[in-house]
Amino acid sequence: MKKLSELQDFFYEQIYPHIGYLEEERLKISSFLRTLGISLFILSIVAFLFLKEYMVDLNSLFVLLAVPVGIFMLVYSYQVKTFQRSFKDEVIQKLVSFVSPKLFYSKDSSISRLEYDSSFLFPSSIDKFNGDDLIKGEIDGVSIKFSELHTQKKKKSSKGQTYYVNVFKGLLFIADFNKHFKGRTIVMPDKSERLIGGFSHFFQSLSGHGELIKLDNPEFEREFVVYGSDQIEARYILSHSLMQNILELKKLIKEDISLSFSGSKIYLAVHKTSSSFEPRIYKKVDSFDEIKLYFQTISLVVEVVKILNLDIKIWSKK
Repeated sequence: MKKLSELQDFFYEQIYPHIGYLEEERLKISSFLRTLGISLFILSIVAFLFLKEYMVDLNSLFVLLAVPVGIFMLVYSYQVKTFQRSFKDEVIQKLVSFVSPKLFYSKDSSISRLEYDSSFLFPSSIDKFNGDDLIKGEIDGVSIKFSELHTQKKKKSSKGQTYYVNVFKGLLFIADFNKHFKGRTIVMPDKSERLIGGFSHFFQSLSGHGELIKLDNPEFEREFVVYGSDQIEARYILSHSLMQNILELKKLIKEDISLSFSGSKIYLAVHKTSSSFEPRIYKKVDSFDEIKLYFQTISLVVEVVKILNLDIKIWSKK
């Protein structure tokens, strides 16, 4: 992986001289949005005080007051997304090439729905599938790709109102494992083990991921629960060294992770609550510390290949 000293040189030579206009644009947009928000808020208060004297129907009053909120959200979304697209073209594109010239970036592309389903990490059906920021290419001879994804499932409240809940939000990473698996093996974060300890085995067995597989590694089983369609193959894949490497990867990422081994691929889902490549409109974009965070996320692909030894051909692809 590139060193921070190399990144710092690259930042001041190739990025900083070209993003001054982006910081100026960010300041203009944030100032405009702040002014617009305050103006619409004051207008809403005045309208509420005026209209409540003449309108008996409070529901109609609140619907009218929702109009300024809708206007602000539309303007905010357009302004921020336009700015983010410019930032990605100027910064993220360059950072990807800096990490490796064999990696390619597409801000409007993502892991496909078919690839998402092929991971078998998310048994729940979904009604919304969105993604962007696809990075793909080759690291040390290993074909890899990853992107941000956000999938949701539709539900209805007791009052019949429709709402959506997240199934997955984060990064989905796919790499060649140099082995064709007959079955599938799934490694999930063991949240029940952390909460209720020994009683967790009952709840683990109710999962829709397949048969529960027990492994002889207490440290690993405190963090993860494993399911699969083939007990022998699962134990063959999850050697002691690979389990230790997965634990090391989790410590590095500092987020919940899920993995699966299916077909001839390894799938890694990094569960996140926020987007990885969208700059915040109220935060400076021309600081080295901010750029370093994007660099570290992109460099994750290199670390996954190295830590999990995906570049070592330990199995034949049969």
